[in-house]
Amino acid sequence: MYFFFCNVLSSSLPLSKSQCFVCIYSYFLWTGLRNMCCPFFILLQERFLDKAKLSPDYFIADCEDMLKVAAIVDELPLALHDKYVFCQSPVDVRDDISTQGLTQFAENYAKKGTVRLKEIFTPGTLRVPTTHNQLQELESVHKVLELYVWLSYRFDDSFPDRELAASQKSICSMLIEEYLERSGWQQQGQRRVLRTPRKLRREYDALQLRGYFREIDARSK
Repeated sequence: MYFFFCNVLSSSLPLSKSQCFVCIYSYFLWTGLRNMCCPFFILLQERFLDKAKLSPDYFIADCEDMLKVAAIVDELPLALHDKYVFCQSPVDVRDDISTQGLTQFAENYAKKGTVRLKEIFTPGTLRVPTTHNQLQELESVHKVLELYVWLSYRFDDSFPDRELAASQKSICSMLIEEYLERSGWQQQGQRRVLRTPRKLRREYDALQLRGYFREIDARSK
């Protein structure tokens, strides 16, 4: 493993973001630190990126977003493997709501080991946006729900509300589509595949949603 790590550092091939972190993670697997808390994870990443040398014809992909996530999880009592997974997550660090969602997920995971979706999101509160700002907020909520689903596949037992998050994410998508359709932003060729507002309201009226959420809550208990 040591020689593999050194060869990668001196390789003339380009290193993607994932390859950079695989190298860092592989090194710690080799040293036996996989399950130990690593409070200087971001420093290791920065040093690795600083020392990595490539041929002049190549460059290392931009890892700025991953470093920002590393800075968020670095102070949490998480094992190296867990921090690595959070750094790989599809979070939009330029979106405040998405970043807050990641922070809350990571903190709850570190403290409790289990992250329930309802701790940061209330099912049944989604509405069709009426302004551009509300549309942006709904898009941010969609990103948070997508992040929860992604993490649930990596930490299966710790993120148990995957079904609820996935269903809410789908509703988010349909509400966004309805707003775009009402605003005339969808192209004519795309409108045929979108649900009409009347059909959307009929399929997801308030009574049906409340009944659906009660059913999901009962399953998750």
